[in-house]
Amino acid sequence: TAVARSPEPGKQVEVGARWLAAVAQAYGVPWRPQSRFEKATIERASQTIEPAQIKAAVADALREHGAAARISLMLDNPAVRMFLPTGIDPTPRIAGVSFDPSTGRFSARVMVPADGPPAAQAAITGRAVEMIDVPVLSRRVEPGEIIRRKDIEWTSMRADRISRNTIAVADRIVGMSPRRPIRPGDGILSGDLQAPIVVPKNSMVTIRLESPRMVLTAQGRALENGATGDVIRVINSKTNKVINAAVAEAGMVRVYPSALADNAEEVPQ
Repeated sequence: TAVARSPEPGKQVEVGARWLAAVAQAYGVPWRPQSRFEKATIERASQTIEPAQIKAAVADALREHGAAARISLMLDNPAVRMFLPTGIDPTPRIAGVSFDPSTGRFSARVMVPADGPPAAQAAITGRAVEMIDVPVLSRRVEPGEIIRRKDIEWTSMRADRISRNTIAVADRIVGMSPRRPIRPGDGILSGDLQAPIVVPKNSMVTIRLESPRMVLTAQGRALENGATGDVIRVINSKTNKVINAAVAEAGMVRVYPSALADNAEEVPQ
């Protein structure tokens, strides 16, 4: 026997001793409250559509209206939920979609079930942001270390949080060395990396002088850090002259006869 209107699905109401006693008396139920503080809680059974399911349905609809294939939705009401009576198909239907590709702002109406009159509906608004896969480090890498391919993993990042200088190609990272410590999972900027230092400052090097008819070597000391291909200042240990030489490999620099006369300087003893 229906005695009152039930609460909405998933909601509950409390009724006090006076109401309970009146209903019992009206329907001939031999019951009386033990005190005026006695009460009952009435809760209507329901099934819940969680925010993740709502966002997935809205994202599918937005793609049909020009959104990128991979998007993340930021709802104005991130805690939105829909409560349905039991026994109803919980598949949502999206209607009234409005989407601005330039700002990512959208609005839509979610109705359940997908077919037939809606048992529940909700207005959804928010912003859609494109997601992009970028390479990041799987471990902390310090300056001086060389980044290997095994150190790289991929993560999805919001496009609006990616700088123009963020590296999106793993091959641009492999073999490089960080200028500063890079934490795992952080986006990597082009300015964060440098070619590995193979000739440290103040290290001893072999100076290799090449010409079409001869090859000479001498010992020297690097006055600057240098990566492969860098031109650095080197002092010849025997002549005490400073020359510019190109870093060939670890412990070796190369110079050509035409460069010896250019800006050579003698360091006082």
